[in-house]
Amino acid sequence: MKGMVLLLLGFAWMVVFGRAMALEDSYYAKKTSFSVPTREVSIIAAEEGFYPRRISVFKGEKVKFFLTGKGKNPSCFTIPEKDLFMSANQGEITEGSVYFKNPGVFKFHCPTGKIEGRITVLDKPTKEEKVKRKIASEPAKSRVWMPREY
Repeated sequence: MKGMVLLLLGFAWMVVFGRAMALEDSYYAKKTSFSVPTREVSIIAAEEGFYPRRISVFKGEKVKFFLTGKGKNPSCFTIPEKDLFMSANQGEITEGSVYFKNPGVFKFHCPTGKIEGRITVLDKPTKEEKVKRKIASEPAKSRVWMPREY
């Protein structure tokens, strides 16, 4: 009789205070979605050119550009292949972003100032291509050169 009462109390407790979840509703069954990696790049457009002139990013990254100008003449920043145009004025910061899906070299320029640069989109290295690193605390086997005896 005691066992039956405890069983009924336990069931009532679950109904009132607890919630029975199916596996689909549990924390462990939820699919996690990862956000796209974002790289932030600051660029200065001057009369001499862009600083930096060359930018390297990895395939699959979203690049967020922050652009400002130096000098009295207004300048711009455009990547024609990605339909991005940003104006660069002194004392103002302009923001724009581009997603690079495929590797390659993309040129950016300003037609009014006749300045240009390039963005190199690199493939991410695979596990086999990664450099094998040695442990620094282990002594390296060194071969000592000895001259031959004739």
